[in-house]
Amino acid sequence: MSRHPYQYRILVEYLTPTTGSMKPNYGEESDEQSLTAKLEEAVEHLPDAIAEGWEVNSHSLTVARDTVILSVLLRRPVTR
Repeated sequence: MSRHPYQYRILVEYLTPTTGSMKPNYGEESDEQSLTAKLEEAVEHLPDAIAEGWEVNSHSLTVARDTVILSVLLRRPVTR
């Protein structure tokens, strides 16, 4: 039986741009700018969060309720 040539790992960032009980309205420019700023912060430290030897295979941005979820699928070759 052959082995898969890569190992996979997932990195997830949860962004909840709410203030108190106020929920974001992404139709409003100020809320869009706030979300963009939070995403930029997350992406800025992403290289530090990825261990040596891992590479980004794909990514996804999802909104669940009021939380924005950034998922990054990482992979590295299997060492034998």
